[in-house]
Amino acid sequence: MSKTFQYDVVIAGGGTAGVAAAVGAARAKAKTLLIERNPYLGGEATHSGVSAFCGFYTCGGNPVKAVAGVGEELLKEMESLNSESVDYIISATGNKNINFHPEYLKCAMDNVLEKEGVTCFLHTRIIGAKTKDGEIKSIQCVDDEGIFQVEARVFATGDANLAYLSGADTLWGDEEGNVQAATLPFRLSGVDISCDLTPEAVEQAVIKAKKAGIQHLTREKGFILKREGSNQVAVLLPSVMPTGLSSQELTKMELDTRRQVLYYVEAFRRYLKGMEQCELTMIGPSIGFRETRRIKGKSMIKAEDVLNRKKCEDGVARGGWKPEIHKDIDKMATYMDVKEGSWFDIPLGALQSDNIGNLYAAGRMISADEAAFAAVRVMGTCFATGHSAGVAAAVQAEYGEADIRKIRAELDRQGALL
Repeated sequence: MSKTFQYDVVIAGGGTAGVAAAVGAARAKAKTLLIERNPYLGGEATHSGVSAFCGFYTCGGNPVKAVAGVGEELLKEMESLNSESVDYIISATGNKNINFHPEYLKCAMDNVLEKEGVTCFLHTRIIGAKTKDGEIKSIQCVDDEGIFQVEARVFATGDANLAYLSGADTLWGDEEGNVQAATLPFRLSGVDISCDLTPEAVEQAVIKAKKAGIQHLTREKGFILKREGSNQVAVLLPSVMPTGLSSQELTKMELDTRRQVLYYVEAFRRYLKGMEQCELTMIGPSIGFRETRRIKGKSMIKAEDVLNRKKCEDGVARGGWKPEIHKDIDKMATYMDVKEGSWFDIPLGALQSDNIGNLYAAGRMISADEAAFAAVRVMGTCFATGHSAGVAAAVQAEYGEADIRKIRAELDRQGALL
């Protein structure tokens, strides 16, 4: 007979949004479970090696803090573990970002969840969901000892697989079904970071490599992320366009981008100053997705909301980023400019499934049109929407409804920016 566990709130997916959701729910007094398929937390930030947080601050000059709450506390926890694990920088595109050491983020997330009393099941996959009368009643999970069931009052997902399995309405990309490019980051050591490692320098090196006959190079212009005092960098270049999430499609994408890495290393050693003695230290370990499934929400964030920095009475998080659209595997993103130092409000309805009454989305799963999605998907904003989804789930679990006044009051008590 399979085991059954019972909780007030269950969070599916332990990336930046899922961890923030779990902490927010627990602090709102909900008995909370966080489920993650990998052996550690952090999602794209750790499992894909995307070691930079965008969206904690507004875009452009005169940056204003847009995210605090759980996200800020995790930064502080990382710094308490190692003062050099977090580096506030101005990026090559002129935005204030945060570079960090992924291994310290893993431990910081462990520590914060333990402190808040969140139960965490790692090495666990969700394989099904039972629904009744438009609500999820339980989910079916599997680990190395078999299948078990988890019941809860309210669910939230930092990974839209739960939405898909429960029959929630979801979207895939734009109106034609096209999503943004996925990228497999890799890490190099032995790099002279005093040299020019800007996207322009990368582009010149990759173009030279292509002309010299080096194969399997896609994106020519991209970011190399560095931290002061370190000779290790993270490289965001090998890219592919996702078409689905089946094992066959995922395998093809992983093999393709992993092969690309080796050729980029060769190109850098030959044509990028400062990389002559670089060594490959880690690939991935998993491809990083910018866009896959997202929910259809009770409301949808539109491009004009982002560009006009719209405020709303039912706002539960701030979005400080601008639309950053990666639709070509050979080129860098295109950007839609916004007023510097400004943000837009993310409404509660964008986190609520339109047809599953007790399901919340967090992070890059929230309801937004194509251009707006390109602004809300960054990890700084994912911390904020995750925090909001967790608190909203806890309020609904306790009171039977998502009272916006109670949700905003609890978020304010927990230090979120509204």
